[in-house]
Amino acid sequence: MTALFAIFLLFSLAACAAVAFASEKLRPRLKWLLVGTLFLSWIFLGAAVAQILSRTSNTLVTPGGARQPHLLDPAVRQGLMLFASLGGPAILATALGVFALRTTRPRR
Repeated sequence: MTALFAIFLLFSLAACAAVAFASEKLRPRLKWLLVGTLFLSWIFLGAAVAQILSRTSNTLVTPGGARQPHLLDPAVRQGLMLFASLGGPAILATALGVFALRTTRPRR
């Protein structure tokens, strides 16, 4: 999932550049491509974080079933840090996409 997130993030950055430099004829299609790739990158971001957290959540419950509540706070903190570290590039790509869409809209 992390690889798909990275791929769609790269596609969205390429779509930002394509929208900014495209001709008026191609721009509407590229705008939809940009919105779609940004949407998919956010979906795959959530899936990647969920997959990573599910792999590490096995340490919170022992095989006997006894829970270890003292590990819950660090796990939540690490999950938020993971979301912030992967979400930063997604926020940057989204901001660039919004700027590309706003600067290329037709003037009235």
